[in-house]
Amino acid sequence: MKCQTILSRGNQYFKHLKKLNESPSYRHEVQQTILDGMHLIESYVERFGSPDSVALIEGGDVNKIASYLNKGTQVLEFPAGLFSEIAPVISPSGILASINIPLLEIPKKQNCILLLEDIQDPGNLGSILRSARASGVDLVYLSSHCADLWSPKVLRGGQGAHFYLPCIEKASFSDITKAFKGKIFATELTGKSVFKEDLKGPAAFIFGNEGSGLQSETICLCSHSIQIPMKKGIESLNVSAAVSICLYEKYRQEYSNV
Repeated sequence: MKCQTILSRGNQYFKHLKKLNESPSYRHEVQQTILDGMHLIESYVERFGSPDSVALIEGGDVNKIASYLNKGTQVLEFPAGLFSEIAPVISPSGILASINIPLLEIPKKQNCILLLEDIQDPGNLGSILRSARASGVDLVYLSSHCADLWSPKVLRGGQGAHFYLPCIEKASFSDITKAFKGKIFATELTGKSVFKEDLKGPAAFIFGNEGSGLQSETICLCSHSIQIPMKKGIESLNVSAAVSICLYEKYRQEYSNV
């Protein structure tokens, strides 16, 4: 396996990886993105095979990832300075991979779906997807103003959820809720306690922006409102924490033996 050393910012591979890291429009144009770290690379390879390319920081052990690559995988080595410019985090892991964005099949049976309106923090979005995958969500819809689903930071937060959980971007919530055959829940301060609500059976959960919550038009699409009981002194929970609580309460009710 041959490793090519990249020393110039003018190199085509450097420019490509840097744009994948920084530009949502470029990621969508070329239908590729970047994975940071061994765990994400392993998760991708397990589902979809070898990545398109692998980038190592100078001195990295290419043999460590040899079993994940095929003959067509481009292996690139960058000095630390250049590597830091293509890495999505301040303290990079030392290994990146560029991949083709996978297309996951939409499940016919949808017992639990999640609709996310204008979630803007990549860390929050990634954490939500991780919890959604773990708690058995079948499908996620994202509004047009959510953080980019395939940004490296969202992928890092998702820890592999992207490769198992189908997600649809720029979704029309009104069309989805009209077609959905089940309860549709919004979280509101005046809602019924999520721990006293019957969440069994087909259910959709809608969560809104970190600062402003759900738009009034979106709340009108819901058939039920729920709230998470809290001690006084705390105005609200982080949206990723709120999502996790509601999804795991549904999971608990559906599988009461766990």
